[in-house]
Amino acid sequence: MKTSVKKIIFILFSLFIAISVQAQAGKVVSFSGRVVSAQTQDPLESATLQLYSEKGVFFGTTTDVKGIFRVKIPTGKYRVTVSYIGYNSLTRNIELVRNDSVTYHLALSTENLDEVIVTATEAKGSSSTTKIDREAMQHRQPTSFGDLLSLLPGGMSAVPAIGSASLIILRQAGTAGEDYDISSLGTAFLVDGHRLATDANMQKVVQISGSSTDSHSALEFANRGIDMRSLSTDQIESVEIVRGLASVEYGDLTSGLVKINRKKGFTPWEARFKADQYGKLFALGKGIEFKNRRLSLNAGLDYTDARPDPRDAFSSYKRLTTSIRLNKQWDITGYRLSWSMTGDYTGSFDDRKSDPEITKQKEDRYKASYNALSLGNTLRADYNHDQTIKFLELTTSLSSQTDKIKQTKVVQLDRDRTVPNSLEAGEHDGLFLPYKYTAHLLVDGKPFRAAAKLKTGLSFSGQRITHRVLLGTEWSMDKNYGRGQVYDINRPLNPTTALRPTSFREIPAGHKLSLFAEDNINLSFGAHLFRFTAGVRGQMQMNLNRRYLLRNKMYFDPRISAQWHLPAIGPKITAVLSGGIGWQTKMPTLQQLHPYKIYNDITQLNYFHLNPDYRRINIRTYIIDPTNYDLKPARNRKWEIKSDLSYAGNNLVVTYFQEVTHSGFRSSTEVAPYSYKKYNTDNIDPNALQGPPDLADLQWQADTILQSYGKTTNGSSLLKKGIEFQFVSHRIEVLKTKLTVNGAWFHTTYKNSRPMYYSVSKVINNVALNDKYIGYYNWNDGSVKQQFNTTFILDTRLKQLGLTLSTWIECMWFSSSRRMRQNGVPTAYMDVTGTLHPYTEADREDIYKKWLVREYNDELFKKTTEPFYMYLNFKASKDFGKYLNLSLFVDRILDYTPDYDSNGYTIRRNVNPYFGMELNFRL
Repeated sequence: MKTSVKKIIFILFSLFIAISVQAQAGKVVSFSGRVVSAQTQDPLESATLQLYSEKGVFFGTTTDVKGIFRVKIPTGKYRVTVSYIGYNSLTRNIELVRNDSVTYHLALSTENLDEVIVTATEAKGSSSTTKIDREAMQHRQPTSFGDLLSLLPGGMSAVPAIGSASLIILRQAGTAGEDYDISSLGTAFLVDGHRLATDANMQKVVQISGSSTDSHSALEFANRGIDMRSLSTDQIESVEIVRGLASVEYGDLTSGLVKINRKKGFTPWEARFKADQYGKLFALGKGIEFKNRRLSLNAGLDYTDARPDPRDAFSSYKRLTTSIRLNKQWDITGYRLSWSMTGDYTGSFDDRKSDPEITKQKEDRYKASYNALSLGNTLRADYNHDQTIKFLELTTSLSSQTDKIKQTKVVQLDRDRTVPNSLEAGEHDGLFLPYKYTAHLLVDGKPFRAAAKLKTGLSFSGQRITHRVLLGTEWSMDKNYGRGQVYDINRPLNPTTALRPTSFREIPAGHKLSLFAEDNINLSFGAHLFRFTAGVRGQMQMNLNRRYLLRNKMYFDPRISAQWHLPAIGPKITAVLSGGIGWQTKMPTLQQLHPYKIYNDITQLNYFHLNPDYRRINIRTYIIDPTNYDLKPARNRKWEIKSDLSYAGNNLVVTYFQEVTHSGFRSSTEVAPYSYKKYNTDNIDPNALQGPPDLADLQWQADTILQSYGKTTNGSSLLKKGIEFQFVSHRIEVLKTKLTVNGAWFHTTYKNSRPMYYSVSKVINNVALNDKYIGYYNWNDGSVKQQFNTTFILDTRLKQLGLTLSTWIECMWFSSSRRMRQNGVPTAYMDVTGTLHPYTEADREDIYKKWLVREYNDELFKKTTEPFYMYLNFKASKDFGKYLNLSLFVDRILDYTPDYDSNGYTIRRNVNPYFGMELNFRL
């Protein structure tokens, strides 16, 4: 399979080169320019230019992201037709005798001139990308960025989970736990071209298991990606969510790319007040523009106070966000110089994180806070159209956070417990804990990121072909300067913890270096237009010691896509076919590369005496380094095909995709033998003691047991496939209504990609089985999940009344889950010698090893399906003059969620409506 893919890539590259050489023949002139919107002057990407010569010869091309086109054609007279969906086509006659440049202004069609888009739209590029503009966001009335994901194909509205970390999931059916967090970790977020940092985040209380009732793991997202609660939407102008292949300009990702573009230029004073049953939001923004100086300044502020569950103080969340953005342009002979600067602050501050109604002790508290500052600069030079070098751009960014988790917990013991308090390996005495004490923990993190990217664009063309080449390099550094896990080693939150206080600042900084090159080719044959994109990105992880497999090793991501614009059938029907294949790679985070040391404490003597001064506990401590020096990046192979059909203002986009990841990060169980002394206390006379028993007077027996620990490995497989679709009708003038239908079928397989150790908890002849034997199983410990949903949106625009209404009918046709069948027979087992032995038929008869065979009930592997349910949502927006807008929404105002039977049980589904309103002022 790998060989076939390499052959395909080689053939495609060879084809590009051959076509390029062939297309350079003949005496030609350069015809270039821009296509922009007549109303907003914004560039129109993927606008189509068709040129017909007097002899009937056809030439064609499309515009790039800046709305720029360039084509070399023979001198002569031509009829030029410029078209873009939603705009009136423009036809002009030109005569080319020399190089020429022109700007075409396309006007919105009559039906689109006052069009209000209340949902997301699919971009016209070769890769599946969803665009969400300002009007769609305002109609959605989001509290945080996560609310916008319901606009994607396959998305559905949900009650905001503002009380817990909000992680992004793209093209996925259901979830399957932290072993598959590569979905969110592998999605990159860029704001105004600057990447948001995640790799140095280590904020997590590691002493307490996520399954514990004392855990607050839902609020923590270390090694899991971006918490979307921290992203305000009020200063956003537009969002692009790339679900397919991203340009090779963007790397260190697997799942997708989110590009957030914020407001620039003049905007009036804008104030927004939102209230719902879960919280309140206030936002204020303003943009100032000095046209004569080509200078603009934008600023924004917003504050969110949310309490999703008044009964649970731990679910409260407060956020303050401020932003300042400066843009300046200079026109210099031969080029235009642009400079943009962004400064941002995001903070969470909530001093009350205790609730006597739900905590065991009134002293129990948990508080997580962060304060993030970032500064970004972009300097860009755009050169004249007739030059080969089109632009040169340098982007730099700095970001720094101060993250703190403070937890206070009253620990009450039900029996005598000891705490190991040695920071060195070997034998030592432990400490008996009091039956009640108060533990304090500080997790102090100070993630820091510095990044720089330099890129340039080249353009050259032949008679029927145009090349737009992108070249660049990128560097980033991530480091955490925090104090780490700070607590009294003699008063831990968890008496059984296998960890010790750890400093984050001792972890080396992570440096990444990347190079990328990409060629965007526009080619015309008759009335057919082709657009090819071929590129490769290489990236490496630096500043690692020689033991790491990753050290200074370049990983290459080739990505290829193609788009075919078929000849129009009459004036109303157009068709575009697209497809692509490529690889995307995510490097491990700092904590995955440099995990905490693990302290394995084995009790050798635990002597209890009624007199506390005569008690003694002796412990053998092993210090384990769980660093996986063979850890590799997570890689995702993507491919998709897409059709885009338009007829008389109606548009249908259908995409089939597959994604394959076999190297996702997870914590895998490792097993090793540990030797210790078992002291015999039978001969101790408690009445004769004058102090703790002397070890030299005690007999002991050497013993060895097996114990396990966690290590980060490339042990997760995540297989995705599905179909996404979106249909958008033209607005029916009589009803002033437009229909949008989007949805998706997702099929996701979650499973392990390497064998697993599993210990059987059983005692035989007073011997704990998992102390002596642990099985090694080559099974599929995972699940297969599917879902199919559709959203029908009817939006009505009554311009004379200033009223916009929309009805959303969300249908989940089915969702299912099936646990993969497991073979309970181990392929091997480990014994106390540390040797992995093959598991044979003879072992099935052994008194101990026969229990390593696990038996399963067939009911465990039966497929469970949740049948059809439906929600009806309603949104309304009313303009009162030019300065005031009032909006309201009710999600799940009606629902159809009937009871259903599953495995002999009746499942009752209860749905609560979610409603709110907001006021918008423009002055």
